[in-house]
Amino acid sequence: MTQKSLDLETLRLLVAVDHRGSIGAAAHDLGLSQPAASKRIREFEARWRLRVIERSPRGSRFTDDGRAVLAWAAGVIHESDLMLASLAALAERRRDTLAVAASLTVAEFMLPRWIGELRTAHPELHPHLQVVNSAQVADLVRAGQVDVGFIETAEFPRDLAVTPVGSDALGIVVVPGHAWARRSVPLTREQILAEEFVLREEGSGTRSTFERALRARAGVALEAGSTAAMLGAVLAGAGPAVVSRRAVTAYVETGRLVEVRHGLDLRRPISAVSPPGRRFDDRAEELVRIARLAARRDAGDPDGPTLSG
Repeated sequence: MTQKSLDLETLRLLVAVDHRGSIGAAAHDLGLSQPAASKRIREFEARWRLRVIERSPRGSRFTDDGRAVLAWAAGVIHESDLMLASLAALAERRRDTLAVAASLTVAEFMLPRWIGELRTAHPELHPHLQVVNSAQVADLVRAGQVDVGFIETAEFPRDLAVTPVGSDALGIVVVPGHAWARRSVPLTREQILAEEFVLREEGSGTRSTFERALRARAGVALEAGSTAAMLGAVLAGAGPAVVSRRAVTAYVETGRLVEVRHGLDLRRPISAVSPPGRRFDDRAEELVRIARLAARRDAGDPDGPTLSG
């Protein structure tokens, strides 16, 4: 048996007839002609096999069945209008928020500038940022918990759409007293494999980029979940660290840390990720565009993002 559906517009018409006292006046209020309104009511009665309005030369009046329908219609229309208003409010609130997930280097050294530029253009926008590693960014995007994710690894998730944004490069840094600080020739792969490092946790773009270039698992002296913790550990003598070169510029320039030459390719792409086949919404798309333009400016390349470093 086919389930019948309610015709909300006809219910609204019946309620208007009750309020205005005639089909003609109700039709006028709803932007209908009187014949069109009468036809709707007849079709409603035929569909449900009910007589809701008695018509006579003296006018129209609701039957007992019609009064019952009116009572139900008032509640249905109220709930429908409440849902419509709630959906509109939810959509408006959703339009003014932007959920972003980003890996640590992007969140610390790039995203604040991108979001600042976005909010300059859209001051009503209130972004919400989750800072996690690249693998967790991909998980949040898969789960639909964020509008856009930014990762810093060449190990792209195969089940997500990847949009190139820019690039970053890692560096190996030590304290000035470390034996590597005085080297005049680049470190070899064998020398790097023989050392233990201060590293990010597995799943981070920094860790995966380093081990991808090394073609082996790195020796770990300490795992740290933030750049600040890593640098603090290096300065305390825990060992060399592999970090974004953006993060250590001031430390190297002031002599607190020394960047060591090596033979590894520690460049890595910065990418935006989204579910396959689904476009970014307007605000997420604009944030990605701002990120790409910023990367071009940083690289001095007017044509597009490149790997540098």
